[in-house]
Amino acid sequence: MAAPWNPPKKNEDFHFRIAVEDYANPGNFKTNPTIAAGDFQVSKDGGAFANLTTLPAVEPASSRWIEIDVSSTEMNADNVVIQWVDQTNPKEWADGGVCILTTA
Repeated sequence: MAAPWNPPKKNEDFHFRIAVEDYANPGNFKTNPTIAAGDFQVSKDGGAFANLTTLPAVEPASSRWIEIDVSSTEMNADNVVIQWVDQTNPKEWADGGVCILTTA
């Protein structure tokens, strides 16, 4: 990774972590959430959503934290939106999203 931390820069990979809410126990983070292809997607400058190149992973293992790596190609925009939507039924964890505004 070239410069994965703040500030998020256009055309440079970016790295951040999130925790997701436990769908069955609102107000609590989900421990060791299951993550499948298609759960995490990216949109660049209002374009169509596409799966992230790198599937996010729980890190450290069996914790509440999900590590998300956004590639330099995925960061090639002024406004990068990452959404996470659990595709299982019933849902294991709550949906969410973040908007990343890049700098030059």
